[in-house]
Amino acid sequence: MAGQRMLTARLTVNMIAADDVYTTEDQLLFPQGTVLTEEAIEALKEHSVFAIRIQVDDKDGKTPVIAESVGDCAVQAETAGKNPQAGYISPEPVYPDESGLGEESYYDAVRETPEYQEFNGVFIKTIDHMKDLFNRVVMQNQEIDSEKVVQDVENVVSKSRNSLHILDMLQCMRRFDDATYVHSLNVALLSNVIGKLVFPEIAKEDLDVLTLSGLMHDIGKMLVPDEVLQKKDHLTIPEFNVIKTHVLHGSNILKGMKDLDPRIAEVAMRHHERCDGSGYPGGWHRGQIIPFAKIVAIADTYDAMTSDRVYRKAICPFDVIHMFEREGLVKFEVEYLLPFLTTAVQAYLNTEVYLTTNEIGKVVMVNAEELSKPVVKVGDVYYNLAKDHSISIDRMAD
Repeated sequence: MAGQRMLTARLTVNMIAADDVYTTEDQLLFPQGTVLTEEAIEALKEHSVFAIRIQVDDKDGKTPVIAESVGDCAVQAETAGKNPQAGYISPEPVYPDESGLGEESYYDAVRETPEYQEFNGVFIKTIDHMKDLFNRVVMQNQEIDSEKVVQDVENVVSKSRNSLHILDMLQCMRRFDDATYVHSLNVALLSNVIGKLVFPEIAKEDLDVLTLSGLMHDIGKMLVPDEVLQKKDHLTIPEFNVIKTHVLHGSNILKGMKDLDPRIAEVAMRHHERCDGSGYPGGWHRGQIIPFAKIVAIADTYDAMTSDRVYRKAICPFDVIHMFEREGLVKFEVEYLLPFLTTAVQAYLNTEVYLTTNEIGKVVMVNAEELSKPVVKVGDVYYNLAKDHSISIDRMAD
């Protein structure tokens, strides 16, 4: 059955979800094949889900399939969003035919540049170092050579011109498997970017601590069983609780390092806390969370949502930015989030995107008031997505 992306505001009862639907926290709202009820549509709005993919007629690829009878699937839909411990499922999403991309994409062109080749080489070399480091720290209880680790990350940073260029390079790296160590390096680089944006006068010593905090934030996952961490099927509530223990494992590992700044262990423990108290492990609120944990939380969430996971494909960056604009202003520190989003969205200028009209266009301008809704050029036509709410970006062209 074909799938077509549709804005939540245009959904109607008895349409059928073509893919699993997740919240910004990677919680499953309801699975593929769910028949939408009024409660399900309200749950999407409450969780700031901008759009979902619905089943459409195979013949024209546009006409929504309407369920003749709601039946058992409606029971799933009626409880959607009411179970915060819902698990994960990993079907293959249905994407439009990519044969329309006749020209070389923006990211393909970037990947051919000498500076990307250099960045790529240093990135891979650093990943190899990180794998060895994580194993020695966790398995052999070795101390972390902070200066050496920071130098590795700085070598990657040095291969980029500025914060925007780092974001551009990382977007080109999305083809890499998103294992814990790759995600950790991404979060270290993003945390470094955010730190410089929000604290222009930050001391090098503090920036080093922030970068290390991003690098080490998920080290506790090394002690989570692979059968849980890499599970592609539905996670039970006990299994999800096992995943949550990585923050405690990470904190305990890092607290034992005598020469390590204590903020790094604190970030490992608190990077899943949220300013509104909805996070874990302590349900802490804004004033209780240290600044570096708030920064790493933004970097961690952004990278996780825009990357492939074993249970879902990467979420379109413009959807991620929209979710941050809606839900993130409550959950994250606004003074840190908005400068980052303003910079991040600029990394997508001149990139090719698929629109919900099945057209392929290029992002040519950012709307400062609605970062998730840029101006897209298709041929000689310009779509201002901030004004034309019937059209949105479906996904990025790779």
